[in-house]
Amino acid sequence: MSDDLLGDTVIRPRLDRAADPLGDTVIRPRPVGPADDDTVLRGALAGPEPTTDDTVRGAPPRPPLGAAPLAGPAPRLPAEPRTARVPSVRIGDHVVRLDRPVIVGRRPTLPRVVRGPEPRLVTVRSASGQVSSSHVLVQASGEAAVVEDLRSTNGTVVRPVAGAPFRMPAGGTAVVLTGTVVEIGDGNTVEILSPHLRAAPGDPVPAPPDWP
Repeated sequence: MSDDLLGDTVIRPRLDRAADPLGDTVIRPRPVGPADDDTVLRGALAGPEPTTDDTVRGAPPRPPLGAAPLAGPAPRLPAEPRTARVPSVRIGDHVVRLDRPVIVGRRPTLPRVVRGPEPRLVTVRSASGQVSSSHVLVQASGEAAVVEDLRSTNGTVVRPVAGAPFRMPAGGTAVVLTGTVVEIGDGNTVEILSPHLRAAPGDPVPAPPDWP
């Protein structure tokens, strides 16, 4: 009987009728010996012997036990919002940034319907009454400004940097650039200033005393 190199249990019929008068098939395990050891499958021997390190290819190496974790990239902080560049206006001795509309007049009041930011009211003196109660509205349009005549009694004159001055029609609007001067009467002017001027938002303009 030849040895089974695989070490499997083999079923063979009994041939010795004297030893086994019944002629039954007997199942016996093969004796365990050096030749019956399990065969171990190994890969190619060209590379080094495998180790127990389970580092994944392409991933950063694991820090040893007890070591501080590797520092990752610093988290990005949210960018600070940039303040939009809008022009400012000079009214008398005061500068007002057009971060919201401005209504200029002898006794300015808010309109019945307000769309968007509430306008800032700026009062100017008008001894002879040439300035209407709510004379003009000035608001930013990008880095330019839009002047609207609020149906004033004596009208509004626009003097641009380049070009001839013109009188606005009652209720009319005009887009004006830096350096334009808007005359509303009694020596009161609204000068359009550069959007790059550093003017504090909401620079307060004190109201003059009431005029009869």
